[in-house]
Amino acid sequence: MAMRFGSSVSAAIMVLALAAQGAAAGEKGSIRPGGARPAPEAAAPSGPAGSVEGDSSNGLSEIAAANDPRILQLALIWAGYSTEIATGTLDEASRNAIKAFQRDTGVRPTGTLTTDQTLELLRIGAEARAKVGWTSYINQDLGFRVGYPAVQLTKTKPGDGGGRSFVSADESRRLDVEVIDAMSAADFLTFFNTVRNLKDGGKRVTKATNMGAYFVFEGTEDGQRFVGRVDRRENGLVGFTYYFPPGDEPANKGLVAAIVSEFVVPDRLGPPEATPPDTTVGFYAKDEAREGSTASSPDVAGDEPAAPARPGRPDKPGKPARPPAAAEAGDQVPLPTLPMPVATQVLDPSGVFQKVKDAVWVVVAAPMRNGQPYLEDGYSQGSAVAVTAQHLFTNCHVLEGQQFFGIFRNEDMSDLRPVSIKLRDEEGDRCIIRVDKPDLPSFVTIRSHSDVVIGERAYTIGAPSGLDLTLGEGLVSSKRRHEGQQYVQTSAPISPGSSGGGLFDSRGNLLGITTFMLKDTQNLNFAIAAEEFLRPGSSAGNH
Repeated sequence: MAMRFGSSVSAAIMVLALAAQGAAAGEKGSIRPGGARPAPEAAAPSGPAGSVEGDSSNGLSEIAAANDPRILQLALIWAGYSTEIATGTLDEASRNAIKAFQRDTGVRPTGTLTTDQTLELLRIGAEARAKVGWTSYINQDLGFRVGYPAVQLTKTKPGDGGGRSFVSADESRRLDVEVIDAMSAADFLTFFNTVRNLKDGGKRVTKATNMGAYFVFEGTEDGQRFVGRVDRRENGLVGFTYYFPPGDEPANKGLVAAIVSEFVVPDRLGPPEATPPDTTVGFYAKDEAREGSTASSPDVAGDEPAAPARPGRPDKPGKPARPPAAAEAGDQVPLPTLPMPVATQVLDPSGVFQKVKDAVWVVVAAPMRNGQPYLEDGYSQGSAVAVTAQHLFTNCHVLEGQQFFGIFRNEDMSDLRPVSIKLRDEEGDRCIIRVDKPDLPSFVTIRSHSDVVIGERAYTIGAPSGLDLTLGEGLVSSKRRHEGQQYVQTSAPISPGSSGGGLFDSRGNLLGITTFMLKDTQNLNFAIAAEEFLRPGSSAGNH
């Protein structure tokens, strides 16, 4: 495992401590993401919410019943009552924060929460998380997770050895994640002492605390503040530094503590373990007006033929040899039909991600030149979700105006394979694409729209602003219908490049395909209900 510093600015804090170890620097090439679909000005889904009533606890009763001290501490942070790191132990500082919350809500400050008080605290915390578009980036190779405010940090790029940078549009805020070679306990202590005493020009560490398996630090640099954390594991270190203007803390004093607290590194760096299979399987009620087609339909007139396989990367030197044309794709497995067995095991956010990530692909759509896909410019990128071993759902606007369509997951596009369009509804923005053989390694189950409950937890998984899969967390805000099509409104973030990605429930079932957010708003994000892609009729065909 090659784990070294990237070339980002945050490395400057740590390079001084590791200069003798000869940390390497470098840059990876990457494909630029395509433009996002313009948010509709007046065509937003509107009208009354669906007939299913929301949970009166806003979907938080189950979380409250678990009585997890760390979740409670995080809620105190998000609600603005604590700036301490969430350790999972309710100490005196936590009890004082609870008392402050109780005083503000007009109840006796006992330091112990009742069930109703816990639900109210969780509700306030969830609203604060949604307001900043809280999103988690999960490194699939090393297993660490970092949370960040996607409303503020809108740009991202990969770093060396599994690192990552997240930057605001005006570059006033930056979150740099670094992966570092393994150290002994003694070297880690030396590393901590070096960071603690760091004074380098305008950069200085003002406070550092050693917590044993990790340490945290904070300081200033040229009028900005920064905080950071470094976690040590037997086979490597992972750390981050978050830079922000000093004025941020009064406006949202819990955000910095949340970034520090929701930085999760596994006991051993490496791919996370697979989610255990469900022990039970349930069925959701069928929506009679939205029954899926069971037939394995032949190609309809106008299907695009599959394109040549495996074009070369635009940032690789030389031209690739012209690959043979792929065979015309036909259905070898049927599309799903509702009702269908669905997952019933409730998972935490990491569990949801691990369960469905292999079914989420990056889609690239490009023009053809001289019989080859042209990936220098003028192409677009989005996401797609596999629903059978051969079929994927995506948004038509991702494919619009292009001639080559392919899916891949590896950043070097070594697993790129062409796809053809089986069904297209441009007005409804529903496209079903397929590979030539039913060999997709993973696909997801589809949950009926009629069973989706307003207030339940929801997760977006796609490839926003880059190639790595990213997890966004929120709630189902509403169920809406527009021009005969059903939508799920969610507070989970949808970012450029996420079009065609999945909106999942807490069990890993597919609720919808993420499509757009409204302009100049926060947390008004929409996904086309997954079962709409199975709706029979002329609108499901090519136009």
